[in-house]
Amino acid sequence: MLVAKDESLQLKDGDKPVSLPLKEIAPAVLKAQQGQPAGSTAVVISADRNVKYESVVKVMDALQRAGVQRVGLSVQLSK
Repeated sequence: MLVAKDESLQLKDGDKPVSLPLKEIAPAVLKAQQGQPAGSTAVVISADRNVKYESVVKVMDALQRAGVQRVGLSVQLSK
């Protein structure tokens, strides 16, 4: 999952990213995880460095409220 500079959300399931509003992210993730053992598939959130922390937290909160068990953050260290 990507939170872009303009705070738009993209879910990558397979090769093609799909832009979705916040209210549709959790149902889309749950649908993508269907058929997988509970908690076996993690959602990794990447965000542009200029995105407000609050925007990332909103995504994490929506996923947690929907019952997504494993959510992580992708971090790139500065060189």
